[in-house]
Amino acid sequence: MNFAPSRSVAKRSTVVEPMRTIPCARSRADGFVESGGMISVFSLVTVKAYAAAMMLAITTATMKLMMLVCVSTASLEDIARDIRTKHSMKGLVIAMVTKDGVVEIAADGVRAEGAIDAIMTTDRMHLGSCTKAFTATLAATFVAEGALQWNSTVGDVLGAQSATMHADWKAVTLEELLRHRGGAPGSPDAAAWGAAWKCEATPKECRIAFTDAILAKPLAQPRGTQMYSNQGYAIVGRMCEAAHAATSSANASYETLLAERVLAPLGIVHYGFGAPSLVDAASPKGHSASGAKSDVDNPQSIAPAATLHMPVGEWAKFIAFQLGGTAPKDLEGAAKQLAYLHKPWEKLGEKSGETTRREALGWFVLDRPWGGRVLTHSGSNTVWYCSAWIAPEKGFAVLAATNQGGDAMAKACDEACSAMIQLRK
Repeated sequence: MNFAPSRSVAKRSTVVEPMRTIPCARSRADGFVESGGMISVFSLVTVKAYAAAMMLAITTATMKLMMLVCVSTASLEDIARDIRTKHSMKGLVIAMVTKDGVVEIAADGVRAEGAIDAIMTTDRMHLGSCTKAFTATLAATFVAEGALQWNSTVGDVLGAQSATMHADWKAVTLEELLRHRGGAPGSPDAAAWGAAWKCEATPKECRIAFTDAILAKPLAQPRGTQMYSNQGYAIVGRMCEAAHAATSSANASYETLLAERVLAPLGIVHYGFGAPSLVDAASPKGHSASGAKSDVDNPQSIAPAATLHMPVGEWAKFIAFQLGGTAPKDLEGAAKQLAYLHKPWEKLGEKSGETTRREALGWFVLDRPWGGRVLTHSGSNTVWYCSAWIAPEKGFAVLAATNQGGDAMAKACDEACSAMIQLRK
């Protein structure tokens, strides 16, 4: 949810694998605006107006889910075709996942407006704010090793390298940032955001400059107050970089750490940061709500919040891990942290009072009749949309992703996920 100035500026994509396309299953995980509607890029609405809109969307999507509206009960191919046609979508990829991986996956539509190339289940899709669950899991790998603690503070981890840090930030914890309760601003400072767009240094160097600018100012709101913030996750990414640097001579970036500590152990090899088509020209293009093609994405300063892309089948490997699938050796420690990652916000043993959604670490938590306590998140940089709904108590998840942004696409992904949930029943 990036309430940044509305700018259509194509940003260079960071490649972390060979620039090639290799077929692999793809499961796109974005479903319901009910998840909190995590829009990643360029919105002109204020934080309060956005929150009000999300509450309305949450209520609407909740009613739909409880009704379990289903457009088809034949197959995922039927659902993908019917939903895409109904909502005039460019392309749609949907999948059902268990802890063993993809159960079924389907795609319908085209890769780009005016093109005849069909969108494939192996195409790279932009995850937007669903990147945050990956970042929380990366943090869990450091917690498992003892290099970080959930209550590690910004002051303890970054104080020595951020000379201009405001005193307010020194007591903010890693967990508070991951739960959007660390006082990080919902909207970045205009000057810092402008500099992030212009930064031509490495993603890590750009992130240091961006977060230093954030940390130099007082907290945007008191600690413990919920405020969805990409900026907070950028700080988390930097904390992970610092934790690694404390025990290694390597000057590893967040991008490298995520690749080595989370993606590679899960067998995820086809991924990148930024617009997919800037990494692989054969990938789908993003499209605005009006249907215009676009390669726009957020600056890499906030990669830990919003810029990861990969095929849906690759994403499904991560979702299977979140469902409790067999953990690879390098993630056994992080797997022991999953219960904590998925724990909803509670303060002093009391519920937060937010009855519609409660934030976990990288996820939002809701209670649903079809899944019990479920995890969810959506992602969009305004020209892509995706959503994930995970039901650990029932052992399955549904994912939907489209190469187009806008409210209508959120609704379409919502309907696709509802239909898949009905099939699962």
